[in-house]
Amino acid sequence: MNQQLIFNSDFYYDVAKQAVAFTCLVSGLRVNCFIRLPQNVSGDEFLQQVKADAFNWEDSAEHAIANDAYNSVGEIWL
Repeated sequence: MNQQLIFNSDFYYDVAKQAVAFTCLVSGLRVNCFIRLPQNVSGDEFLQQVKADAFNWEDSAEHAIANDAYNSVGEIWL
């Protein structure tokens, strides 16, 4: 595990972005990470699925961060 990354385990459904969101600290800076809501799945249902598979989502976020896959406002979208 990368010691520069700290995942906050604060998963929530962001209605405006239609995505499950969580944050992590990257060298002390907060980064917002988002996972797009699949079609035909409710936000609450998807949130529960993401929480159940949190380790893999955090691993995907870690790889995206390592590859500087930030969008123009500094977010990571998976």
